[in-house]
Formats: sequence, C-alpha cells, structure tokens
Amino acid sequence: MNIKKIKAMPFAAFKEESRVRWKVTVKEPVVDGERLLVVDFLSNDGCTAYQREQYSFRIVCGKKSGEVKGITHEGKVSDGVLQSLYGYSEDYVLISDREEKALARFLGKNGKETGNHQIDNLAGWVIRTKREMKKRERQKRGELMDEDYRLCPEALPDGLIDYIRREVLPRDRTLIYKKGNVIGTCFQCGRPVRANGRRFVQGYIISCPDCGKMVRCVLDGSSVFDANYIENIVAVQKGTDGETVFFRQWLLHRDPTAQWEHIEEFLHETVRYAVKGKKTAKWQKEVKDNYFMHCERYRLEEWTRWGDNRIYDGGYLFYTGGIKEALQGTAMQYADLRGYERDRKGRSRNQIYFLEYHAKYPIMEFLWKAGYRQIVHERIYGMTKENRNAIRWQRQNLKECFQFPLRLLKLKKPGDWSMNDIETLNNLWVERENGLTEKEVIAIFKSGIDIKMIRRALPHAGAIKILNYIEKQAVESCFVRTETMVYRDYLQECEKLQLDLNRKEILFPKDLRAAHNRTMEQIKFEQNKADQEKFEKAVEGLEKFAWKNRNFIIRPARAQEELQHEGTALHHCVGGYIKRMAEGETAIFFIRRASDPDKPFYTLELKKKKVIQCRTLDNKSYEQDPEIKAFVDAWMKKVVMKGGNKKKAKEAAA
Repeated sequence: MNIKKIKAMPFAAFKEESRVRWKVTVKEPVVDGERLLVVDFLSNDGCTAYQREQYSFRIVCGKKSGEVKGITHEGKVSDGVLQSLYGYSEDYVLISDREEKALARFLGKNGKETGNHQIDNLAGWVIRTKREMKKRERQKRGELMDEDYRLCPEALPDGLIDYIRREVLPRDRTLIYKKGNVIGTCFQCGRPVRANGRRFVQGYIISCPDCGKMVRCVLDGSSVFDANYIENIVAVQKGTDGETVFFRQWLLHRDPTAQWEHIEEFLHETVRYAVKGKKTAKWQKEVKDNYFMHCERYRLEEWTRWGDNRIYDGGYLFYTGGIKEALQGTAMQYADLRGYERDRKGRSRNQIYFLEYHAKYPIMEFLWKAGYRQIVHERIYGMTKENRNAIRWQRQNLKECFQFPLRLLKLKKPGDWSMNDIETLNNLWVERENGLTEKEVIAIFKSGIDIKMIRRALPHAGAIKILNYIEKQAVESCFVRTETMVYRDYLQECEKLQLDLNRKEILFPKDLRAAHNRTMEQIKFEQNKADQEKFEKAVEGLEKFAWKNRNFIIRPARAQEELQHEGTALHHCVGGYIKRMAEGETAIFFIRRASDPDKPFYTLELKKKKVIQCRTLDNKSYEQDPEIKAFVDAWMKKVVMKGGNKKKAKEAAA
C-alpha cells in the first residue's frame, strides 16, 4: 500500500451517545522503507456536547523524514481544524493508552505530558512542520521569504519630502471644521477660518473665507477619509541585496495645524510590495476593517506577509524619483510607465500591478508596445476563468504567445482586441481539425456568432452559406443574434424529430420562424409522460426562486402551455425550452407586473445563477428598462445568490 491509498482509505463509522467528539485511532504502517504515523479522528455521530456538523479527518506523518505527508478530510473541514484541537479536555477525545503512547513516541521531546492525550501536541507539531515545509518549498523555488521585508531600506527615498510639499499638499483642497460648523482650518492657506454667513456643511464645496480658494468641507473626526488622511503615496527603491525591488506605500496623515513643518512625522508606512526576478510578495504594517460605511485601521507590531498582492487602499500617488535606478537590470526597466499612468477617461491606473506583471510575464512589454493595450489591462484587472489561458503568458514573443497565426490579428485594430476575442478565435482555429477552412474561421469570427449555435448545421453545409442564410432571415427582425438562437433551437428540434437535415428545404426553410413553430408543435405533441414528470420536478426545484416586490413578480414557467403562450405573445422562441428545462440545462422565469400577473411582460433565462437573457416584446433587453433592471438585480442578490426562498416559495409569487 502506498501513501496515496492510505490517504484515500474510507473512515470507519463511530457513534456513541456521549460527550466524546472524536475517537482517535493510530496506525504505524511501513511504506517504501519508511514507518508512517497515521492518525484518524473519527467523528462521533452521536455526540451530545457538540451540535454543529463535524467531519472525520486523517493526518499522515513520516517518522523518518519528520514531515506531514498529508491531511485528508471527510466533507468540508476548514484549515483551522488543527487549531481547534488546542484546549480540548480528555472528555472530548476517546483514545486508548497504547495509541496515546504511540503519539508520545513519535513526538519525542514535543510529546510532554498534557491533559489532552497528546492531541494538542500533535496539532502543534503539524502546524509548525507544515510551516517549515512551506518555507523550504519557497526556498527551493527561489521565492521571496517571509523575512525578506528586511531587505527594504528604512530611509525615505531621496526627494520624497520635497515631492509631497511640492505636488501632494497643494492638491489637498480640504477645509476641516469643528462641531458647531462655524470654526475650521483651511488646508490650502493653512490658516484658521470662520464661516462667513452660511455654516460649513459636510461634503459641500465652498470658497475659503480667507484665501478664496475652492475647498471641500469635512467634519473633524468623521469617518470620511479626508478627515484624517491626505493620500497614499508609493515610491520605488532597490533592496539592500541589490536585486529585490520594493514598492513602498505610505499613508500621509493630516497635520492638525496645517503647517507641515515636519512632514516625515505624518508619514506612516503601511505596505511593502517586493519583486525579485519573476517572484512577488507583499507585507503589511497596518490592517483595516470596513463596516457600516466606516473604516477602522489597526497598526501591526511587525511586518506581516499577506497572501494576496492586491493594492492596499486602492488609490495612491506614484513618486517616480529614483525609479530608473531602482528598475535598472530588471524586466520592469522598459515598462511604459508614463503611457500607462492614466486611461482614456483620465482616471489613474494601478502602476504597481503594471510593473509587477512586466516582471512576471515578459510578453506584457511586447503586447503593450504592439498596441494590444486592452489585453494588457484585462490581464491586470479583468480576466475571467474562461479566457485566462487564451494567451500563453510565459512565452517570449508574440508569435508564440498567440495560439493562431499572427496574420489573423489583422482582423481587428490592435487596441480593439479583447481577451474574449482571443479566446473565441482560439476555439475557432481549433475547429480546423473538424473541417473548417481558414476563410470560414474568419467569416464566423467577423459575424460574432458562437459556433455552438450553428454546429448542428455544419456537417450539412458550409459555414459561410449558413451565415448568409441567418443574415437573410434577420433582415425583417434586424436581430442576427436572435435569429441565430432561433436557428439553433430549430436544428435541435429537427434532430429530435429525426428530420433529414441534408434536405435543403429542411436545413434552410424559407420562413425560419414558421418552421420553428411547426417543430415546436410537433415536439409538444410527442412529449411523453416521462418528460412531463421531469419538467414538473425541475419546476418544483425552481419555485424557491419565486419572488415579488411592490411592482413586479418573478416566478418559474410551470407548464409547456405557458412557455408556448409566452413565446407567441412576446415574439420569441421560449416555447421550445421545455426539454432543456426538464434536463436542468437552463431555467425560464416570467416577470409580470403585480397589477397584471397573467399578462406576459418579460422572459428571463437563468443558467448557473447567471442571467443569460431577459427580454420583452420585440426583443427589448431588460437593461434598457431601469425599473426591471433594478428588480432583476435585487432578485439576483436577495434570492438567487442565497439559494432561493426556502419558505413558501409558491406563495411568494401567488
């Protein structure tokens, strides 16, 4: 038996009506010449002292290597389960003397006497060992270590104080006023002021009674950021090792006197971001909690490594003094930092991310200089699970990073390409293995039609001929996307009815809508009892998502006749969705006015807790109606994302 099989062994059942939470068993098998310690914590299903659901878990340790070989769980167990073992009294654990001695032998000097059968000693050893193992793995991979924050210079960058006095403080157009709304301090002129006529009001922009400059009124001591702070400031410095680059972030606190004689006293360093080669890390000296529109900040005793590299506080001013020297010799030295500073609307961008990604992925520099800037932005901020691998980020040139020939990039201007476009073209290029020509790939890509919509027709006709047919059918409705969906459903119905798609009049009917209605009627006529039962069961599972407010109601479609009536009334093809609903592929909901609950208004398609489409008469999208948009958004947040209304779902939409 190997370690993999040991970890996968089923847990023994244990049930005893007592206060015991776990029964602990210890085994010492030998695998590949090494004796292991296998400790099972078997959950007591009859425990009377712990009401929450608990799970069995197993710890596998190597006696020779002194390492944790694995921890397996039955069900969902948080990583903090080992921490929870501390402090348990012997009443909560059932373990034999033999097995307790086996734990003590394994733990050695760490197995000192406790009142918890060595369980807390074992938990402590596992936690410490995993920490050391993780540290060794990081060293092996050449990553930054937890203590590497010490490589950051402690002195402020040269010129930072002058930069703050010259660039930062003049931007601080704030007037801090005391309770009473009469007396305050203007941070533009640095002098005490008194309200002239009208009192100061939070958030109002006024002319300073003294210097006349436009300033924003902020109540002293309020939760508004400007009441206590000026801005976050980031600067770049080379580490003391000569290799690591640090992005240091300070929070500039407000000087109550507004005189700023010693600016350095009001600069508190909060975050250190480090880049060494392609490795990155982040440490924080401050933590903040946001709740009820209020922010609490807590200073930490020492620099603490943070698991994510997200920018702390979001916005900041970037001091570029000394940056050329700091980035010299790194993959970041040629980054177009000035070009990335602001987007088309003049908003600041995250330059730390920009530089970090240049270090991690050299291809970023080539993409940026070639004009594919939208792709760069999406890589930093907006990738999805579906398109994150659309580009080979680790490659060194454009030819290798794209999965299709570079000549196809001429289909769009460089700045217009998005990650979704790249992923779409990747998928189409793969379809060449199924017989698509390059000309057909280009035609489908330009049409914007998902190849899945026309896949059933491809074995019977060329892609360009199919696209031309759909475009011709869309002349009257002017909605190519809608006609494509109608055609997809029609083809699906033809296959179900075993119609011969090799016949031109079936594959390309003169009137697609009329042909689609005929196949739907046939499907409806041939619908058997089993399908009806599956549909009814699916609807029962959707009733928990029924909901209403003062103006609108949303509920699932409850019968084939309803779907048919909805499609006829609103001129769409929802009538053919009964099979897909029965199979659980999608879900159709009706939105009605509360004042007229039987009249078709909007039809919504939900799939994997995501609104696929929601349309009314003439295919008008719900996003064009602010009231419906707000209602759907509220429904998604309050009902769908929470798993539905658990109580009286049917009554909620009655």
